[in-house]
Amino acid sequence: MPRLFDVLLCGTQIYFDNGTEQSIIGFLSARRVANDSLEDAVLRARHDVLIDWNHTYNADRKLGVPKLTTVQVQAANKWLHRNPTEDFYFFDSEQRKQEHLALILDSARPWWRLRKRRPG
Repeated sequence: MPRLFDVLLCGTQIYFDNGTEQSIIGFLSARRVANDSLEDAVLRARHDVLIDWNHTYNADRKLGVPKLTTVQVQAANKWLHRNPTEDFYFFDSEQRKQEHLALILDSARPWWRLRKRRPG
């Protein structure tokens, strides 16, 4: 029986100009994957992120293929953990990356633990 895993990936080495002084240097994306092993779950999440990347942002193939690294993998319980958001969180600095990372990790907490408030 497959287990659920929450996989958090970081994509870098993309060419994304956002019209400001600092261009986008990468993104974070989380996926919930049902698989028998942790290694296969990571491979499946990487595949899903690349498919979403190409269909959503890279249809003309000008942004490049991101280099994906695994930030975190953890086993998840379907009934006790929230689903992670499957959005792309783009960052232009290490500070912004850490802010997105905290937001993603906080959003996937078990339902009974209170969420932190967003800064702002």
